[in-house]
Amino acid sequence: MSDEGAETRRRNPHPAALAFTRSLDQHLSSPNNNGSGSDTARTGRAAPRVSSTIQKLTHTLGWRSCHSHDEWYPVTVGSETIRVRQVQQNDAGDDSLGTGATVWPAAVVLIKYLEKCPQILRHKTVADLGSGTGVTSIAAAHLGASLVVCTDGCDPVVDLANSNVAHAKELANSEGKKSMKDCEIRVRNYQWNDGTMNAESSSKNNGVFDVILVADCVLPKLYPIEPLVCAIDELSGPSTETYLSYEHRYFPEYDPRDKFRELAEQRGFDVSIIPLSEQDPIYSVDDIEIWKVKRCQSNIDTQ
Repeated sequence: MSDEGAETRRRNPHPAALAFTRSLDQHLSSPNNNGSGSDTARTGRAAPRVSSTIQKLTHTLGWRSCHSHDEWYPVTVGSETIRVRQVQQNDAGDDSLGTGATVWPAAVVLIKYLEKCPQILRHKTVADLGSGTGVTSIAAAHLGASLVVCTDGCDPVVDLANSNVAHAKELANSEGKKSMKDCEIRVRNYQWNDGTMNAESSSKNNGVFDVILVADCVLPKLYPIEPLVCAIDELSGPSTETYLSYEHRYFPEYDPRDKFRELAEQRGFDVSIIPLSEQDPIYSVDDIEIWKVKRCQSNIDTQ
């Protein structure tokens, strides 16, 4: 069977699996699910305690699967829930949207890490590369960025992101949400390293950005890695920080993690992995890594 067929099945979970994961997620998020409270009052016996490992595994099953086929994908950021429209490939009727029209788990992992460390984005200029639905850009606005440039290289996906950003702004305005009002979000097509993005940055930043976000774009089966590294180089100043989420997928020719690191180091970047202990306790998994990419200090000192 083709890889495309397997991927379609993964993005279209069985209804029974959906019901199971949603029920688990609801049960484990209940304040009474702690071995005390209403269960004790009702039965006279304390409910069995669930180990933290089992709790995390079941939570992970829930958030990774339960919204993957919904038309509107919800992500909680702080006290707000943002929703972006996603389009499944079989709903689009063609392949023009590629893989960028849905919210992937690596994007959620990155958003929840940024939520835990809001100082990363507060009052910063942000370039979001390969933004897909725009969910990471909208989250960055909610987390205090001053400017977010939301980009993708596929025009139909850019249109989808643009509509999601417009929806988020309209909702924020109607509800008086200050964070979205204080952040300018621009949506545009950007072909990695095409030389057109520097003009989007504020003049005081000399054409570079404070923060670059990349969610699940290291996919050598679909996109070569080198243009992405070149784009990060193009948009990075001495203090720019790039946060990149990567979901491990088998690629027969090489390990994408090693290839990205090799190409980044050739351009004078240091790549470090954010430990799981520093990520969100629920929205962190072994097969999705967050990388922090920054220019090596020794290279900066010699420039």
